[in-house]
Amino acid sequence: MITVDGSNFSIVYYKLLHLATNSEEGITSSRNGLVKDLGTAFFEISPQDEFRIPILRGRAFNPFFALTEFSWLIEGSNMLEPLNYFIRNYFQYSDDGETLNGAYGHRLRKFHGVDQIDKAIENLTKYSDTRRVVLSMWSASDLGSLSKDIPCNISIMLKVRDDSLDMTVVNRSNDLYLGVPYNVVVFYLLQCFLASKTGFKVGKQKHFTDSLHLYTKHFDKVQRIVDENNISSIKDTINKYDKVKTSTFINVDHQEVLDRNYESLAPPYKDLFVSYQKFKEVGLNEEVMNLLPKNLLGHSGYLWYSHFSNSKS
Repeated sequence: MITVDGSNFSIVYYKLLHLATNSEEGITSSRNGLVKDLGTAFFEISPQDEFRIPILRGRAFNPFFALTEFSWLIEGSNMLEPLNYFIRNYFQYSDDGETLNGAYGHRLRKFHGVDQIDKAIENLTKYSDTRRVVLSMWSASDLGSLSKDIPCNISIMLKVRDDSLDMTVVNRSNDLYLGVPYNVVVFYLLQCFLASKTGFKVGKQKHFTDSLHLYTKHFDKVQRIVDENNISSIKDTINKYDKVKTSTFINVDHQEVLDRNYESLAPPYKDLFVSYQKFKEVGLNEEVMNLLPKNLLGHSGYLWYSHFSNSKS
């Protein structure tokens, strides 16, 4: 089993990508094409990392989408439109053109007839020593379903250890290139939200997957990421910019984010999203880049814009 841990997610993610490129696992077929299935994997990020957005050159991670996905989750939404604004082909996962069947927030807050997030807060507050707080995103109705959107992350286990709230996300099948980094950001913010509501510190973030995999169509992209980065360069980038605690994002008005009323947000999130809004209106130009906040969060946006610019050149 693959096991990776560390105090910075960008480095943990780089190590996972490096392991995948060097793995001798064979190529097999799957529903979505040829794939290298790396098997079971466990990775853990310690609380020292208060950013969690990957800043690897060449990865083209979309921080605008990732933060909006958390707002979408915490509001319990299953509507397609807020996510399709950032990723134009996201509709391919919708069964009806309007909603997403596997929406994590909807599954946690509404799908099972109980608000599991509120219930978790209630139980952890009353019984800090409980080991029974398990949130379910999987349903028996998913077994054999032909839906285009079935949850990959199926459950979340929450435990208080040393006055800190640990989170373990259990995943049935995890795309290392596309899925892992977004999962980490979104579930980290959920962990921060739950910790803030229960009065505990943020503990370890752990992910266990039964099938960590990499599609052959992404091999070249991942190899370029591995070649363009190393642990030393990642640390240099982190130290170069003013730090941002993305946990502060849990305090914004998330409905305003979903409604794209970005001017109502406080910096640095206002600056980040207004930059993207301008990008959608006029395309990539110097004004768009200059709107980005001058910190590590802004740099993550810069990396995404830079990749977009290079792909168009």
